[in-house]
Amino acid sequence: MKKLISLTIIGFSTFAVANTDLSNKLDELRVPDDKVSPVVTEDKLYIVNKRYSSLVNRHELSFSGGKNMNPVSHIDNKLTSWLYRYHINSNFQVGLRYNTYYNDLTSSGKTLYKEEALLPDTDFAFKSTSAFLGINTFYGKMRLTEKSVIYFDQFVSLGYGEVDLAENGLQKMINLDAGFSFWMGKKMSLRFGLNNEFYSQRRRSGLTNVHNMMGYFELGYLFGQGTI
Repeated sequence: MKKLISLTIIGFSTFAVANTDLSNKLDELRVPDDKVSPVVTEDKLYIVNKRYSSLVNRHELSFSGGKNMNPVSHIDNKLTSWLYRYHINSNFQVGLRYNTYYNDLTSSGKTLYKEEALLPDTDFAFKSTSAFLGINTFYGKMRLTEKSVIYFDQFVSLGYGEVDLAENGLQKMINLDAGFSFWMGKKMSLRFGLNNEFYSQRRRSGLTNVHNMMGYFELGYLFGQGTI
């Protein structure tokens, strides 16, 4: 009888100790509502977002139209462009750009010329060619509806080429371009951007540095399937 009582007491004691240890371990695992689990905070979390359509080793042809956002007073500058891009990978591309410019007097400029026979002191650009290197700085997507998503890149590019001026002829030109590329399906692209052109021209007042901010809209087509 005494042995039975002793075994019972020992059993209850062991169960109490085990229960206490288990409760302590559960308490250690409890995390307050306003805290993050230590296990989660010690791990590195990665988000893998593959492109819907690969850009690796693909060619792209595009056409754009634009307008100078800071023209010389009384002058309206527009342009059309043809572009070729070779996408080395998802981040880098090289390309060629050919621009044709359309210059016209504004209504106030036409009035000034008609009444005073005066024209703005500037040298008109006819065309330009340049090569450029572009970088996609980040890739993302926007949900338009429950079932439709648009993928996009933010890009910048640096170019170098020549501009053909009416009086001064060919002049060296630097391009700094920035904007967004929107990918429509696996073949089409749509871009909005601001292409900054920097070159020099000689006016009656002397040599002048020119800065044209060409806002543009561009539509392109991708060739090939791309590789992973």
